Amino acid sequence: MKDVLSFSHICKKLIKFIYQKIMKKTLLTLAIAFSSLMASAQFMVVADVDLEDFDTDSISERVDFGVGYMFNDTWTVGAVMPAGDDEEFRVFARYYWNESIYLTANTTAEDFSDNLRVGAGYSFAAYGSLFVEPNFTFNVTADEANDDERYAKFKLGLAYRF
Repeated sequence: MKDVLSFSHICKKLIKFIYQKIMKKTLLTLAIAFSSLMASAQFMVVADVDLEDFDTDSISERVDFGVGYMFNDTWTVGAVMPAGDDEEFRVFARYYWNESIYLTANTTAEDFSDNLRVGAGYSFAAYGSLFVEPNFTFNVTADEANDDERYAKFKLGLAYRF
């Protein structure tokens, strides 16, 4: 009986040692790494206005709103909710070629390749963290129902980076 108690006592001491020495250091290291990752990344809020047949009376029906996460100076990913009621949200990725010019791709969650749009944009700081971003995108796959058109869009975007 005494051997069993001493063995369980040793196990409890070992678990306590592992928790105090190893787990605390690991958790602290992970917390510091995660907080430094969040401090170096930027979040952004975007709004794109479709300039085709632009009318100020229906501006709320023509603005796409979204959020993005900038991993580093060159990559951004995010999601946009299109203005049309029949469309679902679109995911996007941007590659910043330099400080101002970016290449972009966006698509819906379903039918990924059928709804893929690619393009380019220019981002310049208007005031502090507010950026004006004109961009041009077009469908990768042609629409067979409408004479194989690719439906290019020119949009004017605003982005605020946190």
